[in-house]
Amino acid sequence: MAFLEEYDAIPADQPQMRIAHIVEYLRGDWRAMYEDLRANRAVFDAPIFTMVTRATDVLDVLSQPRLYSVRPNSVSMDPSVGPFMLARDQTEVNWHEKGLMQAVLRWDDIPKVRALAGDVAAEPLQGETGEADLVPLIGRHVPLRIVQDYFGFAAPDDRLLAWSFATQHAMFRNLSGDPDIVRKCVDAGEEMRAWLWPFLAEKWAAAPLEESDVVSRIINLSREPAAAFAPDRVVSNVCGLLVGTIETMSQAIVQAVDQLLGVPSRLEEARAAAQANDIARFDGIVFEALRFNPITTIQFRFAEVDREIGTGTPYAQTVKAGTLVAACTGSAMFDPDLMPDPDDFKGDRPASSYMHFGFGHHACLGGHLGNVAIPEAVRQVVLKPGLRRKAGPGGQIDFAGGPFPEHFRIEWGGL
Repeated sequence: MAFLEEYDAIPADQPQMRIAHIVEYLRGDWRAMYEDLRANRAVFDAPIFTMVTRATDVLDVLSQPRLYSVRPNSVSMDPSVGPFMLARDQTEVNWHEKGLMQAVLRWDDIPKVRALAGDVAAEPLQGETGEADLVPLIGRHVPLRIVQDYFGFAAPDDRLLAWSFATQHAMFRNLSGDPDIVRKCVDAGEEMRAWLWPFLAEKWAAAPLEESDVVSRIINLSREPAAAFAPDRVVSNVCGLLVGTIETMSQAIVQAVDQLLGVPSRLEEARAAAQANDIARFDGIVFEALRFNPITTIQFRFAEVDREIGTGTPYAQTVKAGTLVAACTGSAMFDPDLMPDPDDFKGDRPASSYMHFGFGHHACLGGHLGNVAIPEAVRQVVLKPGLRRKAGPGGQIDFAGGPFPEHFRIEWGGL
């Protein structure tokens, strides 16, 4: 039975059951759900949001921030890290601070970040034979060290991991709006800012600093009157470096490896590229693998005005102002209008077709860094001879009932 047939069989006066049905598919056979929706109900009214599933319409929503805003992000972001650009659309805060942060997240740092990711990922993969739990030892460890060593946010491991989990969970994975999850996010943000103030104050006192990390660049920049980068805004943006890094990058690394291990031909293709040091080809394979299990298949926006979606098509529909719009990026990446032969695995697709780092006004500021750190961590894993998932449940991704991967055991050698 197709998704829509099952959904329509649920009484309309049971909205929670209908939402639970959608969530079940999102966590399981999301590709089948999106295929059904693209073909039969491309703009789909669900009880708490409207799903937009065709690539053209997804791109339309994500490229018009004045019409489809990120206003709902402020519910969890502002009390946690303060007024932040990811909850603002084409405002002074967004325009000003995005530009400042782009200036310190330099493109010429890409080789440094790739080398750091490779070194950290290689550490637990020593020996001709062995096994490792990919999530804590590589998935989370690689972005953790990027936050500490490259960003310069040198808080203890356990605190950074806790803050990252709580803020990411509430800001981007709390579909039901659970107030307990929001409270934990706010608590984490308050604790993070309390730790940062004396840490940054010491750096302000010592400035100008050698610009060996991003935080030092921010401190130096904030001392220039022309930058108009006040201390409280510095704190919020340093918090933002953490929020957008650890859990998302970890999930991407883990799920890309899982997809490669799931199909032997994909793994062999990736290994051949890695062994030949064909970095561009290898990276393309990794992001194609991630298309089959992306870190998220939805980005939410808020309709600021009444707006027709799908204008000129048979499925055109007006979305009312105040509607929460789910731009289904996972669906768009399997739409043949964007991805020819979408069910085929092709490691040479144009990088611009992917939406792993978002699209448009709120595309990830550090996407250029994730573009190298994620595949480099995966490359270190793929290079291990005899790579395989551990037999039994341990060799499957375990979310432990939460929003992010917690365990995934691999083995190598010994065959």
